[in-house]
Amino acid sequence: MERRDFLSNMGITLAVACTAGLAACGGKGDDPAPGPGPGGGGGADKLTVNLATQIPNVGDYIISGGVVLIRLAAGNVPASFSAVTSTCTHMGCTLSGYNGGLIECLSACGHGSKYNPDGTVANGPTTTALAKYTVTISGTTLTVK
Repeated sequence: MERRDFLSNMGITLAVACTAGLAACGGKGDDPAPGPGPGGGGGADKLTVNLATQIPNVGDYIISGGVVLIRLAAGNVPASFSAVTSTCTHMGCTLSGYNGGLIECLSACGHGSKYNPDGTVANGPTTTALAKYTVTISGTTLTVK
């Protein structure tokens, strides 16, 4: 292979590699902006939970299916629960837990943002609230929409 052909092939290879790298790392992947909000915009259910076995006690929580679901009070009524997106609005990381009455983002992002159970910001650096979802209950089955 001649020098000119080698350099030409290397240039093309580097261009493809750089483009692929920018596409993979340039965005956040999950858009942390709040979604459709209460009532949702139609579409599939985000999470279904058996209240008798999965989240029976006040203070219990689940992070699954893009949702943080928290039991705030006794009783199987929608007002006893909070359902918000599990994607941090600061850097797009998945929220790590619910502790001391606050939803925490302490995992991969490591920036320490915290949210109140209703999704409002309790502690920055984030400044944007979490999207809220609608909760419906039928018997002991809770559905997040």
